[in-house]
Amino acid sequence: MATRQELETKLRNLQDSLGAVPDEFVKDIENEIERTNKEINSLGSDAGSVPAEDEKVDSDFLKTMVSSISAIMASGEGGGVDSPRVREIIKEYLQEDKVKLDELDKSILEEIKKNQTVILQIPAFGKQIQISSAVARIPNFFEIIDDVLAGNNVYLIGEAGGGKTYTAEQVSQTLRREYVTLNCSQYTSPLEILGGQSIDGFKEGKLIDCWKNGKVLILDEMPKLDANTAGLFNDALAKSSKTRPNEKAKINSANPEEPPIQRASDFAVIATGNIYPNEPPAPQYRGNNQQDLSLLDRFSGSVYYTEFDKNTDQDTTRFSFLYEFLVGNYYEYIEAKRLGNALPEPKGLRTIIDSLGLKNLALVSYRTNIAFRVGFEYELVRAIAKKEGKEVETRGKNLLKTFKSYMVAFGQNSDASKNIIKMTKYYDAYIQSLADSAINQITKNKDGFLNSLNPIVRSTASDIYERYEDFYVPKTNIVG
Repeated sequence: MATRQELETKLRNLQDSLGAVPDEFVKDIENEIERTNKEINSLGSDAGSVPAEDEKVDSDFLKTMVSSISAIMASGEGGGVDSPRVREIIKEYLQEDKVKLDELDKSILEEIKKNQTVILQIPAFGKQIQISSAVARIPNFFEIIDDVLAGNNVYLIGEAGGGKTYTAEQVSQTLRREYVTLNCSQYTSPLEILGGQSIDGFKEGKLIDCWKNGKVLILDEMPKLDANTAGLFNDALAKSSKTRPNEKAKINSANPEEPPIQRASDFAVIATGNIYPNEPPAPQYRGNNQQDLSLLDRFSGSVYYTEFDKNTDQDTTRFSFLYEFLVGNYYEYIEAKRLGNALPEPKGLRTIIDSLGLKNLALVSYRTNIAFRVGFEYELVRAIAKKEGKEVETRGKNLLKTFKSYMVAFGQNSDASKNIIKMTKYYDAYIQSLADSAINQITKNKDGFLNSLNPIVRSTASDIYERYEDFYVPKTNIVG
């Protein structure tokens, strides 16, 4: 049992860390402060509660250092302190080697890890950009940054749920530019693009808004546009490059009384689509349209395939057992397939679906990863609540039910569904035992949660096991 002196030292460290952590962690620390106060009060007024002199020094050190880091973080919009600067701050307070880095309070170490950033210098445009380590792992991210800064029109191609729109949004946020999303379809009208008269009066189009006000226009699923409608973008796309001065880049809106509009410096276009639409689409993407080459030429040199990425798969599945369940040896399988080598035995749901040629029915996308993870997390939360003696409703979402819901895409009792089950061996009993084993691992000791995570998540994760109490777990309350 901790002594009063140890508890008071812990309490001071918790209080000192409050000012430096993001809002999402404040509630956790406040709860821990409350619990620690109760422990101290339960000990009564024992002698020897005054902290030793070296503990006062340590507390002052932590308070000063956390304040310094917090002040720097609050001074800019980047939302983080790069690692060299953090270590420099710490070094200033360790001149006499009074406190070792590995002796720092865990909340401070987690804050340091969480706010590591990549500093990207853009010599040609005189910009310095802070990019979080997670975002920096997005495939082609740095090339797309260069394209947007240069005014090149970017086109991202990839399978459904592969992170195309997410990438476009992250590029915009990293450059601190507002973005506007135009959801493209056969029903997208000139009114939405260029503007025009509506029942509420004249409405400005999204293209004109972005062109005039320096925003990033995200053309989500561009190939779904009718080819004639897509032609409305041609003039702007032809004049977006920074090789043409702003004052010489002007387009017309739908307002006949408005003079030609000069391009704002921060205007940019990022389009997304499942295919490169220079020919009729494949059956699984029949909602797309073949586009005119004059449109596609305006993206020339800035087209990227957003293939699935191992790091993002680890991020979105979070738990190592889920990664193996959903992704398996997909990357080894695809690489062997690309090189024409002998294929390894497919493992994991995505790999087996690919090997069976069933991708036209459903994919294991990043959204799929998250859906399965959330299903398991609810199962985990209920298990934690039940272990703590709480009354909870157990008939909600879980891993097995998520799998059954996903398999609807292949048809109930269809040959496709049967072949997937046969190859994966994902029978009901197996899936339930997998979830139970993971829950037992996570809840058996204090290190169980971190040990259950994928390596790329574990290396930067806070110990958020206790934060699962934030999930809403309903009690059984059936009326009538």
